[in-house]
This record gives sequence, C-alpha cells and structure tokens, in this order.
Amino acid sequence: MTTGGTSHKANGQRPGIRDVARATGLSITTVSHALSGKGKIAAATRDRVLRAAEELGYRPDPVARGLVSGRTGILGVAVGHMEDKPWEGTYRPYYAAFTAGASVTAVERDYALVAVPGDPVSGLWARVPMDGLIVVDPVRNDPVLAECARRRLPVVTDGRPIDPGYEHVPTVESDLANGMAEVLGHLGEAGARRVALLSGSQADAYTQDSEQLYRDWCATVGQTPLIEAPAPTEDPVEAALRLLSLPGRPDAVHGLNETYGQALVAAARRLGLDIPGDLMISVMRETDQTGALGDWDVPLTTLSLDAYRLGAEAVGLLIDLLDGLPAREVTVPCTVIPRASTRRR
Repeated sequence: MTTGGTSHKANGQRPGIRDVARATGLSITTVSHALSGKGKIAAATRDRVLRAAEELGYRPDPVARGLVSGRTGILGVAVGHMEDKPWEGTYRPYYAAFTAGASVTAVERDYALVAVPGDPVSGLWARVPMDGLIVVDPVRNDPVLAECARRRLPVVTDGRPIDPGYEHVPTVESDLANGMAEVLGHLGEAGARRVALLSGSQADAYTQDSEQLYRDWCATVGQTPLIEAPAPTEDPVEAALRLLSLPGRPDAVHGLNETYGQALVAAARRLGLDIPGDLMISVMRETDQTGALGDWDVPLTTLSLDAYRLGAEAVGLLIDLLDGLPAREVTVPCTVIPRASTRRR
C-alpha cells in the first residue's frame, strides 16, 4: 500500500478507486461500497479500505461523485437589492456578514458557496450547477422563488416568503417580535413620548412584520402609530424630513436600516434638532460588532441582527433539506445595543 501511494505522489497523479482496490485485493465494487457507506460491508473490510485510502491519499473525485449522487456540491445565495438606495450602507454589509457565516458552514460540511444575481434571467443561473439556493428577504411575487419552483431547485429563505404556496420552504428568521419590543421599549424608557417608524418600500416579511410589531406596541402603550417610508426611488432623507416636519413631530424614531438612520441624522441637522435631546434615533443593523461605527457621525442605538449566524443556519437548513430531512424554521435572537443617540442626560 505504501509503495502504491508513493508512486502516485511521485508521478503527480491522483490516486483512484482502482488503486485502493489493488492495494486491498478487493473488487472495485466492494471498495466503492465501503467508501460510500452503502451496501452490506463487514466492519473489518470497511476499516481495511479506509486505512488503505488514507495511506494512498485517496480523495473521491467530486465530478464522478456528482454524477453518481446527482449533486454538484455547490450551493447558491441570491444577491438582490443592488438597485436600491440603501445598498451601500445597509444591504452590502448585511450580505457580507450573511455570506461569511454561510461560507464557513458550507466549507465545514464539504460544500462550496457561490453568489448569483437575484435575477433568474441572468445567464449566470444557467452556468452555475447549484444543488440548492438561499434567497434573502423574498419579496411579493418573488421571481427567484418562482424560478426555483419551476426548476424544482431546493430553496431556503432568510425571512419567510409572503406569497402563498411556499409554506413548505425552510426559513431562518430574526426574532423580531422580541427585538422590536425591546428597542421600542428602550425608547420609551429613555423618555420618548411619541415614537415613529421610518419603514421601507420593500414588500418583504421583514418590513411587514416590523410595521405590524410597531403597531402592536403602539396599541399596548396607547400611542397612535406614525409610519413614514420613502418611495422606491426617493432619497431617504426626504422621507425623514417629512416625518420630522409633521405637526406634533415624533421625539424618537426607529429606522429599519442603517441608511435610514443616517437619513434621520441628516434631516435632524437640517431642521436644527439636537440628538438625543430633541430626537432619539435607533436603527436595525446587521451585526452588533462596532467595526463600521467609525463612519457614523452620531453613535446610533441599534437593534442588531446576527447576520453571520443567519447565514450559517441557512446553509445548515439547505444541506439538511438536500439530505432528506424535514423542513423546519430557525429563529435567531436580536440584540439591542444602546448608544449616544438615545442617552439623554
């Protein structure tokens, strides 16, 4: 066995299953079953094959393995929202953290992860042979989910689908119910008397659920809801200015992403409002890490979503789905980090 392994290494050739069969004196079929865990193989025989494979440096050919199993070992994550105004300050950092967690878990479980456009008509979709796809924040009439259904491509979503017909899809979600209650409660405890919500224009579960949870909180504390949202192509600062110029303006606003938080800061300065004396601000953020906070003029209180863990959990769900395990949901906790934007002295 040692001689065979040395010979292949010296020749720069990849040891194959025939070499393992030759080294053990067993048939190729027996060796294949022993390596794949299939078939009725005695434990001693399986151990013998595995030891020989280890000595030879044998690794399964991923192309051949894919032909047998029907899998390529490639998972995709659909990257959308690139045309939206909050891309630079919000979506790109979220995708970066999400795909970091997803990539680590994929590699640990012997898969590769690729990013594909959130547009199924892209030619890249046809060139990347994916075993399954992760869709982040599916929207109403989502074309990516529709294409996955057409292709019968296994799919997992970050955020529940809002269209009917996808109830079977495994999902990972942030625990917005507790997170929104905590951040809105923090604003109230910090002295806010009228809390508003700067929402988004996207028709996705995150936006819809955040708005409903805000309305529920308002009903609990006896406040009339006040929600503003920018139009799809509108500068978020304009929406923030509308909100802060209302009669009986809010003295606290929660923004659904970092871009909206910075829009609130800019609008407050134009209107001569002190932060946090006249206006307290909190925002959603993709992580509780402080790495990017140096870019903020005012340290903003954040409702932090653990995007790294969400990505890791999504990959785990997708691989479980490929392995035939039942669809399930995973909820990831949020964290509220108070900062200067809500600390009144």
